[in-house]
Amino acid sequence: MESGGRTQYSRVHAALTRSLAGVTLTREDYTVIRNWVNEELPQLQATGYTSYLVFGSYRRGYHRSLRIAQYELAKAVTNTAIVLGDTPPLGLTIGEGRTDPLEFEIKFHLLTEFTDRNVAIYEKDSGGEAVELGLLRHDHCFAETVVFPRDYYGVGQQTFDTKDEVFEVARHIAFADGIDTAQRKAELRGLLATARDTGIEITEHELTVYLEEMMAERDGEKASYSWVHLAIFRQFEEAGRCRTWHTEPDLRETVTEMALDWPTHGASF
Repeated sequence: MESGGRTQYSRVHAALTRSLAGVTLTREDYTVIRNWVNEELPQLQATGYTSYLVFGSYRRGYHRSLRIAQYELAKAVTNTAIVLGDTPPLGLTIGEGRTDPLEFEIKFHLLTEFTDRNVAIYEKDSGGEAVELGLLRHDHCFAETVVFPRDYYGVGQQTFDTKDEVFEVARHIAFADGIDTAQRKAELRGLLATARDTGIEITEHELTVYLEEMMAERDGEKASYSWVHLAIFRQFEEAGRCRTWHTEPDLRETVTEMALDWPTHGASF
């Protein structure tokens, strides 16, 4: 099968080169991979269908959001949607019967090479989905990926409509891990300047009082992300491929809107 002038073989080779990073597998393992490719990839390449690969957390109740996204994306008869975590294991012998770290890398790169679009659901800043986010921002995935962080208010926003929006962005900055005090203060001052430039009057004292109150009654269930997460969300945001949501109905609506806004097979926004 040809795709953009590249054969299926060359695309599989490119995906394996990215994932193996110089590791040499046994002949048996290459046979296992070939069989997996022949069984799992055809569903992503069906003529006339748009394929979606869904990423996110399986822990506790978070998996429900993955199922919601998968269900909404697969509603159209010309769409297919799979969750990466649902795909069967490769069964590499290099792992000697254990789950080998290469399993994830190989599956990730093979599936993203052949899927049309990647949809990533985020609700927290820990777990394997953080690794997925880092990989999805790379050049070979970025243009085909849309991220859906819960309760994200756009750290990279250039305009604001209300003071509450400014407060929410400030909360993300204040609660983010992996950022030192000087950088945090600089980001908050920049946020205040942006707010004032768009006509919203807010003082540094008001912002400080709000953040102190939020810290005192911090809700562990409210989404909070590391600074690395926020930086990558900002990249997708600037590219127009970051959609926030707050409730399950929001998620259903935003996922559906994304699919409608990106209607052509294999196209970018």
